[in-house]
Amino acid sequence: MKRILIQSFLGVFLLLNLSCHQNRLKTNEKELVSEIILQENEKLADEKAAFEKKISETDNKSSGGLRFKENRSIDPQRPPIRIDIPGTKENERNFKLSDIASSVRYIKLQNPPDTTLIYDNFFYRDDLMSTIRSDGEEIIFQGLFGLTRFNMQGEYLETIWKNQTGIKIFGSSWVSYAGKDFYGIPPSFPVNISNGNIYFTFFDGPSGNGQVMKYKTGTNKMLSAQSQTEISGLGIIPGDTLFNTHRNLFEGYSGIYGLGNGTWAGINQKWNAGKTGSLLVTYSEKGDTLCQFTDYDRIKNFNYSNGGRNAVQLSSYFYNNLLTIKQEYNDTVFRVIPPNRLLPIYIIDFGKYKFNYIDGFNPNFDLSEKLMLNSLVETNDFLFIRYTQNIDGPTNRKKNTVKFFYALFDKKVGKIYYNPGYTFLPEGIVNDIDGGMPFWPEFITQQGEMMKLVSGKILKDYISSPSFKKSDISDEKRQKQISMVAGLRNTNMVIIIVK
Repeated sequence: MKRILIQSFLGVFLLLNLSCHQNRLKTNEKELVSEIILQENEKLADEKAAFEKKISETDNKSSGGLRFKENRSIDPQRPPIRIDIPGTKENERNFKLSDIASSVRYIKLQNPPDTTLIYDNFFYRDDLMSTIRSDGEEIIFQGLFGLTRFNMQGEYLETIWKNQTGIKIFGSSWVSYAGKDFYGIPPSFPVNISNGNIYFTFFDGPSGNGQVMKYKTGTNKMLSAQSQTEISGLGIIPGDTLFNTHRNLFEGYSGIYGLGNGTWAGINQKWNAGKTGSLLVTYSEKGDTLCQFTDYDRIKNFNYSNGGRNAVQLSSYFYNNLLTIKQEYNDTVFRVIPPNRLLPIYIIDFGKYKFNYIDGFNPNFDLSEKLMLNSLVETNDFLFIRYTQNIDGPTNRKKNTVKFFYALFDKKVGKIYYNPGYTFLPEGIVNDIDGGMPFWPEFITQQGEMMKLVSGKILKDYISSPSFKKSDISDEKRQKQISMVAGLRNTNMVIIIVK
C-alpha cells in the first residue's frame, strides 16, 4: 500500500510538472523521494545483517556442510520495477554529463618497475582488454600480465602478481592465454575488491588445478598456496586459498565476489551454468557451501556441430555493498543477500526484440534486429543501461551493423530516458563539464564515483577528432584538454573519474 501511494503521488506530480520542469522534482518532493530510497536501502542493509547474523550463529554450532535453501521471493512492499525498453522509446532526452554529475578528474597511472604490467595490447581502441576495480581508497589494475595496485592518486603501490607463462600474442589483433602453459590470473575473470581484500581466480595450467584466492592488499608476504609443478619461473601464489578445483579454465567460476562477514560467491556464465546446474553458489571462508542457486533455464540438448556463441554477457556490480547480477538471456536483475537470498529488483524487458538462450548460442540464428544488454551499472540516482541492436563483435563493428543505444533510468522519478539516436561504437554521454570525451561508466565505487579506463591514444584521438573541434565548449576548456593530452604517451593508462 505504501508503494502504491508513493507511485500515485509521483504520477500526479509528474503530470503537473513535466513541461515546465523537465521532469525534475521540486526541492521538497525531491527530498521526499530521496528519503524513500534511503529507507529502502536501509531495509536491504538490515536484511543482509540479519542473514549475516544467522551465518555467524550457525558457524558457532557447526563447521561443516551447512546449506541454506535458496529464496527468490519478491518483496511485496518493493516489487521489481519493470523497465519496458520498446514501450518507452519516445522518452527521448538529450542528456549531458552535467545532468548526472558535477566534476571530472583524470588520473594517469604511474608506471610500475615492470612496465609490462599495465601495458594493454589494445591501447589503440576504446574498449581495452584491461580493467580496473576500486573501493574508493585504492585502485587495482588487472591486465594481460597480472595485477597491480595503486592509490587514488595513481601512484604505484605494489605488484600483486605477474603472469609470465602461457601467453601468446598474435600481432595487434588478438592474444591467447589458456591451457597447460598458463599459470596466473586470467584477465577475462575480473577481480573483486571488498574491505581491502581482493578475491580472484588463479589457474595453475601445469597441474590442471584452479584456486579461489583472497589477498589482503599491502601484505605481500601473506603466502599460503604453491604450485606442485617443477616448471621454471612458477612461483608462490599470494593470499589464502578459499577453494580448490580440478576443473579446466573454461569450467570454473567466471566471477568471484567477496560478500562480507566471511562469505564469498562464485557465479557461472550461462554456458557453465548449463553444465553444473547452478547459476550462483555462496560459501563461507571456512569452506562450507552455504547455498546453491539453480539455473532454471539450463542449456540442454544443444547441437554444437556448428559451434556456439555468447551473444549476451552476464552483468554484475555492487550497489550498497550488495552484489547485483543479471544472468544472460534473463530479464531479471537480482540483489544477492547472503547467504541464500536473490531479491528481484528490476526487470529489463526488451519485448518482441528479446531472444532466448538457445537462439543466442545458435550461430545461424539472425540477431540483426534483436536487442540485448551491453552494460549495466547503478548509482543512488540512476541505472545506466547501454544496449545494442545486433551482437557486438569485431566483424559487426567493422561493418557498422551493430548499434549502441544509451538510456538512464531515473530512480527518483521512476522514469527512463533515452539519448536520441545511436552510435556504431560504444561511446557515452556528451561531456559538457570539461569538454572531454564522451563518458559512460565502466565501474562505480561504493562512494558513487564513476570510472572509465582509457589509454593516452584514445584521449589524443578524441582531441584530434571532428567531434572535439565542433564541440560547443569554451576556449578555456578546449585549451585545458589539449594541454592535458599533450604530455601523454599512447600507451599511458588513464582513469576518468566522474562524480
